[in-house]
Amino acid sequence: MNNRRLAFAGLVLAAAVTVTGCGPNDKPAASGAPGAAAEQAAQQADPTTELAAAVTKLNQDTMKVSMTMVGGISMTGVADPKAQTADVKMTMGAAGKGTEMEVRKVGTDVYMKIGGELGKLAGGGGKWMHLDTTKLPGGSSLGALSGDDPAGTKTLMKAVTDVKRTGEGTFSGTIDLTKSPQYGGDKLKELGGKIKPVPFTAKVDQGRLVEMTIDMSSIAPSAGKMTSTYSDFGTPVSVSRPDKSEITELPSQFKGLLGS
Repeated sequence: MNNRRLAFAGLVLAAAVTVTGCGPNDKPAASGAPGAAAEQAAQQADPTTELAAAVTKLNQDTMKVSMTMVGGISMTGVADPKAQTADVKMTMGAAGKGTEMEVRKVGTDVYMKIGGELGKLAGGGGKWMHLDTTKLPGGSSLGALSGDDPAGTKTLMKAVTDVKRTGEGTFSGTIDLTKSPQYGGDKLKELGGKIKPVPFTAKVDQGRLVEMTIDMSSIAPSAGKMTSTYSDFGTPVSVSRPDKSEITELPSQFKGLLGS
Protein backbone atom coordinates (compact mmCIF):
# COMPACT_ATOMS: atom_id res chain seq x y z
CA MET A 1 0.00 0.00 0.00
CA ASN A 2 1.43 3.36 -1.03
CA ASN A 3 0.25 5.60 1.81
CA ARG A 4 1.81 8.66 0.25
CA ARG A 5 -0.14 8.10 -2.93
CA LEU A 6 -3.38 7.53 -1.04
CA ALA A 7 -2.81 10.69 0.99
CA PHE A 8 -1.98 12.68 -2.13
CA ALA A 9 -5.08 11.39 -3.92
CA GLY A 10 -7.15 12.16 -0.85
CA LEU A 11 -5.86 15.71 -0.76
CA VAL A 12 -6.57 16.25 -4.44
CA LEU A 13 -10.08 14.82 -4.01
CA ALA A 14 -10.72 17.15 -1.08
CA ALA A 15 -9.33 20.07 -3.05
CA ALA A 16 -11.46 19.10 -6.04
CA VAL A 17 -14.67 19.10 -4.04
CA THR A 18 -13.70 22.45 -2.55
CA VAL A 19 -12.67 24.30 -5.68
CA THR A 20 -15.36 22.96 -7.99
CA GLY A 21 -18.20 24.79 -6.29
CA CYS A 22 -21.70 25.07 -7.67
CA GLY A 23 -22.52 27.09 -10.73
CA PRO A 24 -25.28 29.56 -11.53
CA ASN A 25 -27.48 26.77 -12.91
CA ASP A 26 -28.18 25.56 -9.38
CA LYS A 27 -31.39 27.25 -8.26
CA PRO A 28 -32.63 26.24 -4.80
CA ALA A 29 -36.34 26.83 -4.27
CA ALA A 30 -37.19 30.10 -2.56
CA SER A 31 -38.80 29.79 0.84
CA GLY A 32 -42.03 31.26 -0.49
CA ALA A 33 -42.17 29.18 -3.68
CA PRO A 34 -45.15 26.85 -4.19
CA GLY A 35 -44.50 23.45 -2.68
CA ALA A 36 -41.50 24.67 -0.65
CA ALA A 37 -43.08 23.62 2.65
CA ALA A 38 -43.90 20.16 1.30
CA GLU A 39 -40.39 19.80 -0.08
CA GLN A 40 -38.86 20.81 3.25
CA ALA A 41 -41.04 18.32 5.10
CA ALA A 42 -39.99 15.56 2.71
CA GLN A 43 -36.34 16.40 3.25
CA GLN A 44 -36.74 16.23 6.99
CA ALA A 45 -38.54 12.90 6.72
CA ASP A 46 -35.81 11.33 4.56
CA PRO A 47 -32.26 11.65 5.98
CA THR A 48 -30.64 10.93 2.59
CA THR A 49 -32.61 13.73 0.93
CA GLU A 50 -31.97 16.08 3.84
CA LEU A 51 -28.22 15.45 3.69
CA ALA A 52 -28.16 15.94 -0.08
CA ALA A 53 -29.97 19.28 0.36
CA ALA A 54 -27.44 20.31 3.01
CA VAL A 55 -24.56 19.59 0.63
CA THR A 56 -26.26 21.54 -2.16
CA LYS A 57 -26.80 24.53 0.14
CA LEU A 58 -23.02 24.94 0.36
CA ASN A 59 -23.29 26.44 -3.12
CA GLN A 60 -25.12 29.54 -1.91
CA ASP A 61 -22.36 31.45 -0.08
CA THR A 62 -18.64 32.05 0.09
CA MET A 63 -16.93 30.07 2.83
CA LYS A 64 -13.78 29.00 4.60
CA VAL A 65 -12.85 25.34 4.24
CA SER A 66 -10.47 23.04 6.05
CA MET A 67 -9.51 19.38 5.95
CA THR A 68 -7.34 17.22 8.20
CA MET A 69 -5.98 13.69 7.87
CA VAL A 70 -3.60 11.55 9.90
CA GLY A 71 0.13 12.23 9.67
CA GLY A 72 -0.21 16.00 9.79
CA ILE A 73 -1.93 16.24 6.42
CA SER A 74 -4.13 19.32 6.23
CA MET A 75 -5.84 21.80 3.92
CA THR A 76 -7.21 25.30 4.48
CA GLY A 77 -8.67 27.85 2.11
CA VAL A 78 -11.61 29.87 0.85
CA ALA A 79 -14.14 29.31 -1.92
CA ASP A 80 -16.80 31.27 -3.78
CA PRO A 81 -19.06 28.67 -5.45
CA LYS A 82 -21.15 31.20 -7.39
CA ALA A 83 -18.10 32.96 -8.85
CA GLN A 84 -16.38 29.60 -9.44
CA THR A 85 -13.25 30.71 -7.59
CA ALA A 86 -11.25 29.13 -4.79
CA ASP A 87 -7.81 29.21 -3.21
CA VAL A 88 -6.68 26.36 -0.97
CA LYS A 89 -3.32 25.51 0.57
CA MET A 90 -2.33 22.00 1.62
CA THR A 91 0.51 20.32 3.44
CA MET A 92 1.32 16.64 3.12
CA GLY A 93 2.91 16.29 6.56
CA ALA A 94 4.90 13.13 7.18
CA ALA A 95 3.31 11.34 4.20
CA GLY A 96 4.86 13.83 1.79
CA LYS A 97 7.86 14.96 3.84
CA GLY A 98 6.33 18.36 4.44
CA THR A 99 5.40 18.99 0.84
CA GLU A 100 3.13 21.99 0.39
CA MET A 101 0.62 22.50 -2.40
CA GLU A 102 -1.58 25.42 -3.43
CA VAL A 103 -4.57 25.15 -5.75
CA ARG A 104 -6.40 28.09 -7.30
CA LYS A 105 -9.52 27.91 -9.42
CA VAL A 106 -10.81 30.69 -11.63
CA GLY A 107 -13.73 29.62 -13.79
CA THR A 108 -12.79 26.43 -15.64
CA ASP A 109 -9.06 26.98 -15.09
CA VAL A 110 -7.23 25.30 -12.23
CA TYR A 111 -3.67 26.19 -11.22
CA MET A 112 -1.57 23.95 -8.98
CA LYS A 113 1.80 24.70 -7.41
CA ILE A 114 3.58 21.89 -5.58
CA GLY A 115 6.81 22.15 -3.63
CA GLY A 116 9.20 19.62 -2.08
CA GLU A 117 9.61 16.00 -3.09
CA LEU A 118 6.18 15.59 -4.63
CA GLY A 119 6.72 18.75 -6.63
CA LYS A 120 9.75 17.16 -8.24
CA LEU A 121 7.79 13.98 -9.00
CA ALA A 122 4.91 15.92 -10.50
CA GLY A 123 7.13 18.14 -12.63
CA GLY A 124 6.33 21.74 -13.44
CA GLY A 125 9.68 23.21 -12.49
CA GLY A 126 8.30 25.17 -9.56
CA LYS A 127 5.73 26.96 -11.72
CA TRP A 128 1.96 26.98 -11.50
CA MET A 129 0.66 23.98 -13.43
CA HIS A 130 -2.44 24.84 -15.45
CA LEU A 131 -5.35 22.48 -16.05
CA ASP A 132 -8.27 23.22 -18.36
CA THR A 133 -11.05 21.28 -16.63
CA THR A 134 -13.17 21.18 -19.78
CA LYS A 135 -10.61 18.88 -21.41
CA LEU A 136 -10.49 16.19 -18.73
CA PRO A 137 -11.32 12.68 -20.01
CA GLY A 138 -14.20 10.75 -18.52
CA GLY A 139 -13.29 8.72 -15.44
CA SER A 140 -10.23 10.83 -14.64
CA SER A 141 -9.10 10.93 -11.01
CA LEU A 142 -9.22 14.70 -11.43
CA GLY A 143 -12.77 14.57 -12.72
CA ALA A 144 -14.22 16.35 -9.70
CA LEU A 145 -12.45 19.47 -10.93
CA SER A 146 -14.35 19.50 -14.21
CA GLY A 147 -17.41 21.31 -12.91
CA ASP A 148 -19.75 18.73 -14.46
CA ASP A 149 -20.68 17.74 -10.92
CA PRO A 150 -20.91 21.03 -8.99
CA ALA A 151 -19.54 20.73 -5.45
CA GLY A 152 -19.24 16.97 -5.97
CA THR A 153 -22.89 16.66 -4.89
CA LYS A 154 -23.98 14.15 -7.52
CA THR A 155 -20.93 11.95 -7.09
CA LEU A 156 -21.15 12.08 -3.32
CA MET A 157 -24.83 11.29 -3.04
CA LYS A 158 -24.66 8.48 -5.61
CA ALA A 159 -21.98 6.83 -3.49
CA VAL A 160 -23.70 7.42 -0.13
CA THR A 161 -25.72 4.56 1.35
CA ASP A 162 -27.49 3.72 4.61
CA VAL A 163 -27.86 7.34 5.74
CA LYS A 164 -29.29 7.62 9.25
CA ARG A 165 -30.16 10.63 11.37
CA THR A 166 -28.30 10.22 14.67
CA GLY A 167 -29.42 13.41 16.38
CA GLU A 168 -30.34 17.03 15.81
CA GLY A 169 -28.34 17.93 12.71
CA THR A 170 -26.14 14.83 12.80
CA PHE A 171 -25.99 11.91 10.38
CA SER A 172 -24.08 8.72 9.74
CA GLY A 173 -23.83 6.31 6.84
CA THR A 174 -21.43 4.71 4.40
CA ILE A 175 -19.80 5.72 1.12
CA ASP A 176 -19.32 3.10 -1.60
CA LEU A 177 -15.96 4.10 -3.09
CA THR A 178 -16.50 1.83 -6.08
CA LYS A 179 -19.05 4.40 -7.26
CA SER A 180 -16.54 7.22 -7.10
CA PRO A 181 -14.38 7.87 -10.21
CA GLN A 182 -11.61 9.07 -7.89
CA TYR A 183 -11.28 5.70 -6.13
CA GLY A 184 -13.44 3.17 -7.96
CA GLY A 185 -12.50 0.03 -9.83
CA ASP A 186 -8.88 -0.49 -10.82
CA LYS A 187 -7.76 2.76 -9.18
CA LEU A 188 -8.75 1.48 -5.75
CA LYS A 189 -7.05 -1.87 -6.41
CA GLU A 190 -3.87 -0.03 -7.36
CA LEU A 191 -3.95 1.70 -4.00
CA GLY A 192 -4.06 -1.71 -2.34
CA GLY A 193 -7.42 -1.05 -0.74
CA LYS A 194 -10.39 -3.27 -0.11
CA ILE A 195 -13.38 -2.41 -2.24
CA LYS A 196 -16.05 -1.95 0.39
CA PRO A 197 -18.08 0.92 1.82
CA VAL A 198 -16.39 3.25 4.31
CA PRO A 199 -18.27 4.89 7.19
CA PHE A 200 -18.88 8.62 7.49
CA THR A 201 -20.49 11.07 9.88
CA ALA A 202 -21.85 14.50 9.00
CA LYS A 203 -23.05 17.62 10.81
CA VAL A 204 -25.64 20.04 9.44
CA ASP A 205 -26.34 23.54 10.78
CA GLN A 206 -29.12 25.80 9.49
CA GLY A 207 -29.73 23.34 6.67
CA ARG A 208 -26.11 23.47 5.47
CA LEU A 209 -23.35 20.86 5.73
CA VAL A 210 -20.66 22.10 8.12
CA GLU A 211 -18.61 18.97 8.77
CA MET A 212 -18.04 15.53 7.25
CA THR A 213 -15.68 12.84 8.52
CA ILE A 214 -14.81 9.82 6.37
CA ASP A 215 -13.04 6.87 7.98
CA MET A 216 -10.58 5.53 5.38
CA SER A 217 -9.00 2.92 7.68
CA SER A 218 -10.91 0.09 5.98
CA ILE A 219 -8.83 0.81 2.87
CA ALA A 220 -5.59 1.04 4.85
CA PRO A 221 -5.32 1.07 8.67
CA SER A 222 -2.82 3.91 8.52
CA ALA A 223 -5.12 6.07 6.39
CA GLY A 224 -7.34 6.95 9.34
CA LYS A 225 -10.03 9.61 9.15
CA MET A 226 -10.42 12.59 6.82
CA THR A 227 -12.47 15.46 8.28
CA SER A 228 -13.66 18.39 6.15
CA THR A 229 -15.27 21.48 7.67
CA TYR A 230 -17.08 24.47 6.14
CA SER A 231 -17.42 27.73 8.07
CA ASP A 232 -17.45 31.56 8.01
CA PHE A 233 -20.12 31.71 5.33
CA GLY A 234 -20.14 35.07 3.58
CA THR A 235 -16.42 35.65 4.12
CA PRO A 236 -14.76 37.86 1.45
CA VAL A 237 -13.06 35.80 -1.29
CA SER A 238 -10.74 37.23 -3.94
CA VAL A 239 -8.76 34.88 -6.19
CA SER A 240 -6.48 35.97 -9.03
CA ARG A 241 -4.76 34.00 -11.78
CA PRO A 242 -0.99 33.58 -11.47
CA ASP A 243 1.17 35.74 -13.71
CA LYS A 244 1.50 34.23 -17.20
CA SER A 245 5.28 33.96 -16.81
CA GLU A 246 4.74 31.65 -13.83
CA ILE A 247 2.34 29.23 -15.58
CA THR A 248 3.07 25.96 -17.39
CA GLU A 249 0.67 23.27 -18.59
CA LEU A 250 0.03 20.29 -16.33
CA PRO A 251 2.78 17.71 -17.02
CA SER A 252 1.88 14.11 -17.80
CA GLN A 253 3.90 13.00 -14.74
CA PHE A 254 1.29 14.59 -12.49
CA LYS A 255 -1.53 12.57 -14.02
CA GLY A 256 0.56 9.42 -13.74
CA LEU A 257 1.21 10.11 -10.06
CA LEU A 258 -2.53 10.10 -9.44
CA GLY A 259 -3.24 7.13 -11.68
CA SER A 260 -5.61 9.18 -13.80
